[in-house]
Amino acid sequence: MASKSIAEVPLSSLTAPLLYPSPSEAALKLQYVGKKLQDVQAPAVVLDAAVVRRNCRLMLDTVQKLGVGFRAHVKTHKTTALTKLQVGEESQSVKLVASTVSEIENLLPWLLEYKTQGRDVNILYGLPVSPSSISRLAAVARALGEGSVGLFIDHPSHVKILEQVDPSAWPGQIPVWVNIDVGYHREGVSAHSKQLADIAYSLSSSKRTHLAGLYTHMGHSYSVSSPEEALKYMAAELEGLEEGAIEFLKITGAHETKSASATKVTLSLGATPTATSVQNLLEDSEGAKEYRAMIDKINRSFAVELHAGVYPVMDMQQLATRARPAQSPSNPTKSLLSFSDLGMRNLVEVASLYPDRGDKPEALIAAGSIVLGRDPCKSYPGWGVVSPWPLQDGPHYDPEGSRTGWIVGRVAQEHGVLTWEGPTGQMRQLEIGEKLLVWPNHACIAGVNFGWYLVVDSEKPDPERVRDVWVRWRGW
Repeated sequence: MASKSIAEVPLSSLTAPLLYPSPSEAALKLQYVGKKLQDVQAPAVVLDAAVVRRNCRLMLDTVQKLGVGFRAHVKTHKTTALTKLQVGEESQSVKLVASTVSEIENLLPWLLEYKTQGRDVNILYGLPVSPSSISRLAAVARALGEGSVGLFIDHPSHVKILEQVDPSAWPGQIPVWVNIDVGYHREGVSAHSKQLADIAYSLSSSKRTHLAGLYTHMGHSYSVSSPEEALKYMAAELEGLEEGAIEFLKITGAHETKSASATKVTLSLGATPTATSVQNLLEDSEGAKEYRAMIDKINRSFAVELHAGVYPVMDMQQLATRARPAQSPSNPTKSLLSFSDLGMRNLVEVASLYPDRGDKPEALIAAGSIVLGRDPCKSYPGWGVVSPWPLQDGPHYDPEGSRTGWIVGRVAQEHGVLTWEGPTGQMRQLEIGEKLLVWPNHACIAGVNFGWYLVVDSEKPDPERVRDVWVRWRGW
């Protein structure tokens, strides 16, 4: 089925752009571009384009060298501009995963543009498919062409639901991805479960669907604390996914296909800690060689694919995993995972000061849980770390270092309380009305209540000046 232009898609089918209109990008640029961060009203969320570009390039370079596929998750940032950086300009394959139908609908104009350039486009709706979402996803599938939109399933009822989809609404077979649970216990089924067998039997007789791949998310990999531990999780994730695939294909009989032209089933694994841990495999060590050999072996029978979402911006949670070392063993000047690789910061303003409160000085910022979220970080007892900004570098709280500096020690809804950690004789003096930049614990949450990002670029002159505005998508 040929893809359509955006003009051929009924507007009523694209719910998000109609019900959740975005602010005017042109008006936002008039308002912000050229301003210094010091002159912007807080709270705001700031992205450093230089850091984002570097993180995206590192991921794309790594998967290319390892000979595996990559699927970028767009849920962290929800912008077209950053999605383009995740995909890169050279790849002929655009593979994405989204957590909301809104994200997919908002990407549609750009995806259609890429289709006209001859690029292969494939996007997955990242939750087990719900009946109420099918009509909207079908509209996107009609626009992009057969095989471009994939759906997740982890119950035989999902197959029955898709069997009833009108072929005129969703022409051709619907690509489905089976969620395998490798221990996180969010979505998915285990490799040896009766439920996986029931899914396999349902798919083997399905006329409306076909198996495109198996997918897993190892969210509990956020508990790791070293590259070695992250790689062990990655290996367990890949082996568990392979085990599920073999069991699944045995039931369907698909493993007996010997045709050289047969399409390999894709095994898609990742959470940012395990996905970024493979960047350690570019080092020439015995451990790296063993993991590469394991990936190569599985890649001969299946198409191994990594997926990740928060890696372009990183955050305090990712820093705490230490899934990559701070510097490359073979190139000590190359930063791999340090504060310099955190590309998102929240701009906040000091609202009041309490130097004599309790056993440590405190200050108030007009930014609480609706700005920073309530997700904790295992490496320190706070909700964000105050950076040395406006200095480019300088003393700040480091969970693995001095543990001296301002952190967001408590949060209410609109209120955040900064607490000074460490000797008071070293305290950075604050003033009411002073602007600060805070590294958040969880970037996916720290941007969610903002309609746009203010974009700076630390590789260009005047890194404190806003150079662009990236609009976030809204809706579900």
